[in-house]
Amino acid sequence: MFAAVPTEIENPRSLKTPIGSIEILATSEETQNSFAIIELSVPSQFPGAPLHYHEHMPESMYVLEGKIEVSINGQVRVLGAGELAVMPPKSVHGYHNPFEEQARFLIIAPGHDRFFLELIAWMKQSPVWPPKDRSELVSFGLRHDTIYV
Repeated sequence: MFAAVPTEIENPRSLKTPIGSIEILATSEETQNSFAIIELSVPSQFPGAPLHYHEHMPESMYVLEGKIEVSINGQVRVLGAGELAVMPPKSVHGYHNPFEEQARFLIIAPGHDRFFLELIAWMKQSPVWPPKDRSELVSFGLRHDTIYV
């Protein structure tokens, strides 16, 4: 099975900003709901994803370039290129890039493309991350099996 990726200039699957980029490489629909693959590129000192968990969704991160610091259930680990972190459902996790170089990594999770599609649309309208109004973030997360702690 093959799937075409949108190539139009205003690609709803892609966002490039001074604070990084998001590219949805494969959607859940394209993988018959098995997983989605999202590539993130984040600059040095990027605050990353606040601590959160997913009720039903497992999530994995695979680093392509640079390093990120990942917290899973209170354990903090630095992941470098070629390293993987796996977060089962209900594990509290987050990441950030406290290092002096940019990092590029994949997020692999079933259905998580819908989170990022909405995030891309949101950030095209208001490119502040994290949003100043935490209630907006919490409401957004709840729509996508993402509970911020």
